[in-house]
Amino acid sequence: MNRSRVLSFGALSSTLTRNQAQAVIDRIQENLPRITCQLNLLPSPVRDEDKSSEPFLAVCRAEVEHLEAAIRNEQVRVVVLEASDMVVPLPEDLAVICVPDRTTPFDAFLNRKSLIMDEMEAGGRIGVLSMRSRSQMQALWPDLDFTILRGGVERAMEIHMRKAEIDGLVMPASVTEHLGIQGIVAEIFSPDFILPGPGQGIQVIVGRAMDHEAREMLAELHSSDTAAELAAEHALCRRMVSDQDLPVGALAQVEGRGISIIGATGAGGNRITVTGTVEEAEKVGDGLATQILSTVATFADLLEADFPDGLPDEDTEELDEIKILSGEDEPDEPKDLDDLDDLDQLRDLEQMAGIDEEAAAAAKKEKEDEEDEDEPYGS
Repeated sequence: MNRSRVLSFGALSSTLTRNQAQAVIDRIQENLPRITCQLNLLPSPVRDEDKSSEPFLAVCRAEVEHLEAAIRNEQVRVVVLEASDMVVPLPEDLAVICVPDRTTPFDAFLNRKSLIMDEMEAGGRIGVLSMRSRSQMQALWPDLDFTILRGGVERAMEIHMRKAEIDGLVMPASVTEHLGIQGIVAEIFSPDFILPGPGQGIQVIVGRAMDHEAREMLAELHSSDTAAELAAEHALCRRMVSDQDLPVGALAQVEGRGISIIGATGAGGNRITVTGTVEEAEKVGDGLATQILSTVATFADLLEADFPDGLPDEDTEELDEIKILSGEDEPDEPKDLDDLDDLDQLRDLEQMAGIDEEAAAAAKKEKEDEEDEDEPYGS
């Protein structure tokens, strides 16, 4: 057998990652029968308790790095990743060598009683996987309690289906397809209603950057339109701090030779659209990030990442600083020096004014010396 016609896929042993890799293999064997595929299951190097606080869908950051190392060490030739879980940009020696057609990019709602969101009772606890989902859905259904679940989709499924600790669960519709649980999906949200996360519904095949043969083998499976959409959405991610869970939604769509990307932060009400040619996909995504970051409202939305439990109390110094930075308020000016209670407050005022302490001390000593000279000798 010609080894160059063999593609060894690496995947973790979880149900979701295994099914995602197998779905790609099935498509290859259906459309490219001359290619032989092998699936190698790799144990995760990360304990469940160590990743229980991380936001991800299928694999956490450390697991992504583990799969990348398996490619470098030639344990496997390629791996399949959720585009949403990728850490961008990739290391220089690795590359996305194939982007299959995008599947459903929308969010789905799972409920044991087959209720849609509008039918949920007030106070119901709904599990979500990101700040993006929570921010948008809390604005639409303020009577429900949206709780972020960390540790991946499968842990969230266990909390919902086995432990029944939540009344419903929101996850990408594409993930429900890979898990084979479409039957318990009560509702799928249109992007006009709930804006999905960047990269949602896209799987990528990652290999060595210099493995041109593997890239050529998979060329017929590659979707240039989906690759352009991913390029635009990942360009947005790079500008919006890709290693942090931010309340940012975005969806790029190719039509003919043009591409548009729509994005928003927080509740998703103030949406911005940027358009261009397919060849300008990265510039379009970067342009969207620039416009989003230039609005005052965005600043408050992104603070949610630093204060996931809510903004500080109104009387705290942190909130004063936030208001100043966002342009909402100006720093209070002391009305009169008599209002300063002690020397520490005076020193704070001097530092705000840019007064150097050593220079101030020298000026004070010089003044005292002058006063001594003015006094009559022997007085």
